[in-house]
Parts: sequence; structure tokens; C-alpha cells
Amino acid sequence: MNLFKRISILILCSVAILCFTAFMPLNQKELLNFKITNIKKNSGKVVVEIYNTKSSWLKIPFRTATLSANKNFEIASFQVPYGKYAVTVYQDLNGNGEADMNFLGIPKELVGFGNNYKPFGEPKFKSALINFSALSKTEEIKLYKVL
Repeated sequence: MNLFKRISILILCSVAILCFTAFMPLNQKELLNFKITNIKKNSGKVVVEIYNTKSSWLKIPFRTATLSANKNFEIASFQVPYGKYAVTVYQDLNGNGEADMNFLGIPKELVGFGNNYKPFGEPKFKSALINFSALSKTEEIKLYKVL
């Protein structure tokens, strides 16, 4: 193969690659999935919140999903970029739109956290943090009642 032909093929391949990548989104988002288990069936709603910064933890969620409680488990999906996210889940049994606490600040309703972390005291951002990457699988979070 002569030099001119090699250069032509190289240029054509380069143009093809540039054309293909020009239409790809810069900040491609993927589906971050959670399987929420141990749901009290037919009682209220299940609320899944993800946080992307420590400063917003338990104040302003990055994304929220509200799921029915028709089955013992539900799947929550978030279309987000790869990264690290802290996760909280609660079952809003009475439908008032918040996680109810007793006078000591202990949840009255079923709760769960990323990594199935069970805090002693106030939940920590770092302990509920999961790493979402191309290799991630569906994360399972089991709801539980704080005693």
C-alpha cells in the first residue's frame, strides 16, 4: 500500500470517529438502580432520596423518587452521571410527606440507607455513600424499624 493510500485511510477513519463522537452527550447519564426490600405492603409510599454533597445531606436531596408500597420490594431508578451518592429511604406510612421521628429524633417509620448502613445516632453522609460507575449493579437496600 502506498503512502497516499495510508494517509487517506487514516484521514477517513479520523473523520468518522469525530463525526461519531460529535453527537455523543458530553455528560452522559446512566441509570442508578436501587431495589428497596422489606416494604410494609399496602402502607403509604416509599421515598428514596439521593444526595451528591455532604452539605446537602438530609436537607436538600439531589434527586427523589416516590414509589408505591404495593409489593414487598420496589425498584427506584435515577438517571444521573457516574459519581458518589449517599442514599436514604423511608416508608411514609401515614402519607404526610416526611419521615416521622419521635421526641428523641428516632424514626418512627421504616428506614434504610446506602450500603445497608444502620447508624447509631445521626446518619453519616460518608457511611451511606455508594460509588456509581459503569461496573455498578442494582444496589439493594433493606428497610428496617429502628428500635
